[in-house]
Amino acid sequence: MSAAELGRKLGLARSTIHMMLTRLEEKVIDGYTVKLKPETLENDARCYVTITRDPKKSSLIEESLYNMPEVDCLATVAGSIDFMILVRTDNNQQMDSVLTKIAMLDGVLNTESHIILSSKFNRIPN
Repeated sequence: MSAAELGRKLGLARSTIHMMLTRLEEKVIDGYTVKLKPETLENDARCYVTITRDPKKSSLIEESLYNMPEVDCLATVAGSIDFMILVRTDNNQQMDSVLTKIAMLDGVLNTESHIILSSKFNRIPN
C-alpha cells in the first residue's frame, strides 16, 4: 500500500511514514517482492531438485545455477545430498530441458527431481 494510505490507517502523516520506511530500509528491510496470484500462472511447472556434487566443483555449480533464470532458490542441506533447488518453468517440456542442463553441469554427480503437483499452502513470497 502507498505511504499515504498507510498513514491514513495509522493516523500519521505521509512524510512520517516515508521517513520511518527510509530508516527501516537502511537497517532492516533488504528488498521488496511481488506475490503473484496462482491463477495468473497458467503454465507454471515447479520442481524441487536434490543435487549431490563433487565438493571441489561447488563454487562452479553454484555460479552455474545462479545464472539459470529458472532456478528460483538454491540451498545447502545436511544429509546425503548437498544442494536443494527450486526450479520453475512455463511447462513440463521446458522443465525437462532445464533438468537435463542441471544434470550435465560439471561437478554434478547425481540429481533427483520432485515435480510439484499442487501447493497446499505457501508462506514464502513467490
